[in-house]
Amino acid sequence: MKKSKFLIMTAVLIIITSVLLVTTRSLGVVNATSNVVSILDNIISKPFNFLVDVKSDLTDLSRTYKENKQLKKALFKAEEQSADSASLKDENAQLRQLLEMRNLYESKKTVSSDVITRMPVSWLSELTVNAGRQNGIQNTMLAVANGGLIGSVKDVASHSSQVNLLTNNKNVDNISVRIQTETSTIYGVIVGYSKERSAFIISQLNSSDTIKKGEKVVTSGLGTYNIPNIPVGTVLSVTEKSDHLTKEVFIKPSADLSDIRVVTLVGN
Repeated sequence: MKKSKFLIMTAVLIIITSVLLVTTRSLGVVNATSNVVSILDNIISKPFNFLVDVKSDLTDLSRTYKENKQLKKALFKAEEQSADSASLKDENAQLRQLLEMRNLYESKKTVSSDVITRMPVSWLSELTVNAGRQNGIQNTMLAVANGGLIGSVKDVASHSSQVNLLTNNKNVDNISVRIQTETSTIYGVIVGYSKERSAFIISQLNSSDTIKKGEKVVTSGLGTYNIPNIPVGTVLSVTEKSDHLTKEVFIKPSADLSDIRVVTLVGN
């Protein structure tokens, strides 16, 4: 009886030991298999993950590009509108000045016109306006813009006229002017333009009286261009020529000649 119990106990121990050994080996195989699968999954998934990341980056880049394009378009439109607004304001200011000037010369013939041509190569010499013979324009008319005298009519066509600017160094129009001093009235002629001083040059004075800085200069109404009292400018300085017999008076222009858009032509 004791021998039978011993055999039973031994058999049970053998069975338990075998089961434990099989279970342990199975777990090892499972772990090894899991490790291999994990490595393979990592190797296979990396390229796909890379492609997903690249696609995401490209999507972000495309979105950023579109946003930049839209922002640039909006900025350009805003700048364009701002430039248009500034241009209209400048033109309105010039038109108001011309209206005031026209009111001063109600007894004279005045024709308002737009500048249609002003070439960079002849910017200081001449410009063309859209009023001509059909509008009654003549060669003896003066050109006024931006609050002052800018030149005289040179050539007249049917529907346009060329204006010879006072900033033209080859100006030979010899427009007569009047300088009102503290003690007298001095007459002279516009004979040129100084680029260095941005000033008209007046010479052929009829008096040696003292001329001071800041004194006003207007057209005299004498000579070919016989329209008086158009503002020309103010005295900047007076110099004696090398012969010590004649003087040159430098005049700061009343008009802004850098930006001329509308012109009034004045005549009798």
